[in-house]
Amino acid sequence: MRLLFAIIPIVLFLVLAVGHCVRSGIELDDAGYVVLRVADNLRSGHGMVFNPGERRDVTDSPLWIGALLPLSFTGDAPFWVVVCGLALGVAVLLAVLAGPRLPVAGACASLFLALDGLFAARSTAGTSAPLGALYVLVLYGLVRRWRGRSEAGLNEPVLAAWLAVATLVRYELVLIAVPTALGWALAERRRARAWLPLAAAIAGAALCALVRWRYFGALPALWEPWPPTADSIRAGAATLAGLGLRRPLLALGALVLVSGLASGALRPSRATGLTVGFFALVFFAVLPAGGTDVLRHAPVLLPLAYVLAVEVVWRGTRTRFGLVAALLLVAAQPAWTWKAVVERDGSAAGYVRLGQWLQSRARDDTVVGAREVGALGYYSRLRMEDVGGQVSGRVAAQRRARPPAPHQIAARDFVPMLSLEPDLVVVASGEPVPSNIVYVPNQDAVPPVLRGNYGVYRWAGSPVWRTASLPATSTAR
Repeated sequence: MRLLFAIIPIVLFLVLAVGHCVRSGIELDDAGYVVLRVADNLRSGHGMVFNPGERRDVTDSPLWIGALLPLSFTGDAPFWVVVCGLALGVAVLLAVLAGPRLPVAGACASLFLALDGLFAARSTAGTSAPLGALYVLVLYGLVRRWRGRSEAGLNEPVLAAWLAVATLVRYELVLIAVPTALGWALAERRRARAWLPLAAAIAGAALCALVRWRYFGALPALWEPWPPTADSIRAGAATLAGLGLRRPLLALGALVLVSGLASGALRPSRATGLTVGFFALVFFAVLPAGGTDVLRHAPVLLPLAYVLAVEVVWRGTRTRFGLVAALLLVAAQPAWTWKAVVERDGSAAGYVRLGQWLQSRARDDTVVGAREVGALGYYSRLRMEDVGGQVSGRVAAQRRARPPAPHQIAARDFVPMLSLEPDLVVVASGEPVPSNIVYVPNQDAVPPVLRGNYGVYRWAGSPVWRTASLPATSTAR
């Protein structure tokens, strides 16, 4: 029976994830290509950077960078990153299945997760989301499994080691690791050894923060714009509310949890700290990056959220089998949680082809400006200036000097990037066109077979193209 519980969610997840890959051309998203280029530069000796010579904390997981190092040797690295994402997604489903004590609860949670379109899409994006989700689920299993005092005492060093590496898996996971360790310590506060996980979690977080600050000297670029504003918090809260409304099980689980706490039916346990840490990370997700950080954290938190929601509903209702059966009908509608993949202007596939061509035709000192620079930078190996300033510290400095603007407006504001006068500017449909006084349209320089619904503009005073005769369509990296 447990084998059947495992096969069905895995098959459903693979169907959704592979379907997403086919529609997107089996390409990573922009953030995935950014991480892959950082791994490529690290292997080449340039350091943990996107633009060589410019230290910028553009990735959220040192461990994920290390895992991608072997893949950066091959030109098929994006494909193998997708395969790794699928494998990690399957591992997350198996962890969800084995997490709860009741097999039926694990089966229900894994089925909900398998049918969640957001999790399926982000598993193949090339980011550290599935790795972070797997870490949190294993932590949940460790905390829930060691209930007896003697068993916990023997395994506390294992838990301490697991909590110490939280920031290596993903920086923000310290918000889960520290409350979990604190809850563990308070549950057995008279035993000195029970405080070992808390000491390890704090030491690991402090060491990682110190190394990052000494190397980058700034907050992670993923958090910018920082500090949060009232508009960004409202935007993040609206995004979070939208995610919750599409998942009635999570909303129902939260209601049952709140009612249980109000009535005193739920009592503190070793897992209480983990639950507090979970909600702390949810709260933090609405703060940075103009409210868009919610979508970055959602795939990490969704697996544990489904587990907690199913367990809370299971314990807090009398008609358990009837309620779970009714909730499964909601899971049969994955369109509620699926964000349609639309082939838009400047898509990853189009930028991949353009980046491959730029590698052979553009001069090595060419600087390219665009809103999405992951695929362009990874394949062309040129210096990039992005509109948002996520990979470019120079653009970020220009943005900090300007009055704050809502994220939706700032994402379309090319002025900070154009003020640096990149040699080439790639503009997707609907994005502002550079001034014709400084930039001239140069779309005709791109072979017709590679032209997409984007414009290519060359700075009038920059020699951009190589004079040597080279093949017009280069696809090898």
